[in-house]
Amino acid sequence: MKLETKISLIFIMLLLTLGAVFFITGFSVLNFLSIPLEINGFATYVLFPLLSLGMLILIGLVIDRQIRKPLFFFIRWIDQLSLGVFKMPDPIKNFSLNKMRFRPFLEIKTKLDGLTYQLNAAEKERKELEETRENWTSGVTHDLKTPLSYIKGYAAMLRSDHKWDEEEIKEFAKIIEEKSLYMEQLIDDLSVVYEFDKMQIPLNIYTTDLVVFVRNVLKDLRQYPMANDYPIHLNVKNEGDILLSFDQTLLKRALENFIMNAIYHNPPETTIDVSIETAEDLTLLEIKDNGIGMDEQTIKQLFNQYYRGTTTDKSHLGSGLGMSIAKQFIEKQGGQIKIESEPNKGTKIKILFPC
Repeated sequence: MKLETKISLIFIMLLLTLGAVFFITGFSVLNFLSIPLEINGFATYVLFPLLSLGMLILIGLVIDRQIRKPLFFFIRWIDQLSLGVFKMPDPIKNFSLNKMRFRPFLEIKTKLDGLTYQLNAAEKERKELEETRENWTSGVTHDLKTPLSYIKGYAAMLRSDHKWDEEEIKEFAKIIEEKSLYMEQLIDDLSVVYEFDKMQIPLNIYTTDLVVFVRNVLKDLRQYPMANDYPIHLNVKNEGDILLSFDQTLLKRALENFIMNAIYHNPPETTIDVSIETAEDLTLLEIKDNGIGMDEQTIKQLFNQYYRGTTTDKSHLGSGLGMSIAKQFIEKQGGQIKIESEPNKGTKIKILFPC
């Protein structure tokens, strides 16, 4: 039996019970008072039952319009939501929401309106994320196949009977090494995402000189062949040591991801400036480039785990995990990230740590 049918039967039984009680009580009282009030017996035995029946019909109509139909409407609404149909159902015949006066039902309608809107927004976001995830998975598969094809190709060339000179062999080895390092980074990114999801990354916090640390990170980055065409400068705006407590492994990885992102997505000769300064109770680490910049939509998606960035002439753009991971690394150490960018005006990444 449907829930609506059960509720209807309950209302009918309740109405009949109330009618019976009202009729018996009212008839007994009226019959008792008929003699002193000199009420005609005809009025007692005929008119009173008719009057009672009319009152019951009136009460039944009020209950039907103000309670039963709104209740059925909300049950249908909730049933639709449970089936994944996130919208208000069609109105019931002879029932208008605008004429609903029962305050609890008005509150229920407001709550269901809000819930329907939130479920719609969540469903839309889920579909967008699912589409992005599928595109990302396809991209990561391509990212792995592309360097593998280079490695296989150059390895086959080295194994051939052709006599390669020493410079050619070094060039082949360099390309194989670059592609292997890229694949290693991609696999590391995937591993980090898994560890973050499982909350398995420990923090090793030590106090050290931030300037010396950043200088060493930039020194290592300049050794990357792809960084040769991108001048990287360090600017320290305070004199003396800048001591900060942080996890060196995580911060190094975050800075590498931010700077390599600037390299991946900007043309050669783009200048990358890294600056450090302390102000009040904060330490500011800023990474700025004079490259192509980003629009507002790209900035919003920048730290999305599955966002792969805009198209460039690079052979690969990374997994889309780097910026998301870098942000998580910074926030895990108590830091904050702010992005400022405009198309054709470069990008500025501000990393703030409490002193």
